Amino acid sequence: MNQSSNQNSLIQKMSLHKNAIFLFMCLGVHVAYMIVFFLMKANFLSLLNLISTLFFIVFIVIEKNKEQSERIIVISYFEIILFSFNSELLTVGNYGFIYFTLGMVSVVFYLAPSFGDKRFRFQIIGMIAALGTFFSNADFVEKMLPASHRLTSEYAKLFYTINLAIALFTIVYTSFFYEVELEMVKNTLDYNSNHDALTGLYNRRFLYRSINRESNTFITAVILDIDNFKKINDNFGHDKGDEVLQKISECIKSYNTSDHYACRWGGEEFVIYYHCSDAETAYKKVSSLCSKISSSVILPDNTAVTVTAGLSEGRPKDFDSVIKKADDYLYIGKKSGKNRIVWYKNEQELASSIS
Repeated sequence: MNQSSNQNSLIQKMSLHKNAIFLFMCLGVHVAYMIVFFLMKANFLSLLNLISTLFFIVFIVIEKNKEQSERIIVISYFEIILFSFNSELLTVGNYGFIYFTLGMVSVVFYLAPSFGDKRFRFQIIGMIAALGTFFSNADFVEKMLPASHRLTSEYAKLFYTINLAIALFTIVYTSFFYEVELEMVKNTLDYNSNHDALTGLYNRRFLYRSINRESNTFITAVILDIDNFKKINDNFGHDKGDEVLQKISECIKSYNTSDHYACRWGGEEFVIYYHCSDAETAYKKVSSLCSKISSSVILPDNTAVTVTAGLSEGRPKDFDSVIKKADDYLYIGKKSGKNRIVWYKNEQELASSIS
């Protein structure tokens, strides 16, 4: 499980830096070809790759933020088109450098999303360039550079295959990270639709969906309300109030078990819904939670934050009635002194004390 999680984390980090990775890939290809053609004494091809190498070194150095990164990708796109055209001429169309242009037609659309509709224009330019490269007449180059052509022609099929593989790998690379980003966006949307943004707890929507999936067994619902929360905001500011909400949420999360869901109900109220515990068991768990909150969440004046809770039980189909009953108990707890849990065992005693 940890290994899978680490792999997913690594892939997500790579996705965030996909443009930089692409630039390094291009740099690696040009460096390799610069050396290979130099050793083959194909000086014009080696020089062409040296120029592209220098370009990509500069691109990598100045590639800083997202906006700058996408601008560099677009510039790289046109550099690769030009490189592909010149390489096709120098190899008389026998080495498959045209595939670099074809591969980039899909790459520019994915790696430069902020350019919007302009990407379609870039793609059209790329396709026109590919057609122009394909139909260009390189006979005059062959006559001008016969030695260079003779030195490299015997490897034409090998280079043709390598360049095709590089183009296909580039397309697969972009498709893979496109799928990764779609999954990341989906997970983010799923998380946001089910969780409260401030506390990270579940929200009401998730809680009701969970209730609707329950069988018709007894459930226990608890409403927790932070005592004197308005005074906390007034005395220490809303930032401190948000911090209190987050700390209490952390306490609630630390008690996470498979038998319950906890959500932020609204404002300073939380709901804990036990689907495998009776009222007695739930009461003990909530008592322990309340004690942890009062010992863990301390205000700047060294006073402890306390909560009042109402606990009720019933059936999933009557969840609204169960919550209403818990809310009534909560009201009794607030009126009778706060910092307590009210349920059916002490309801009458506490209610009589405020009547």
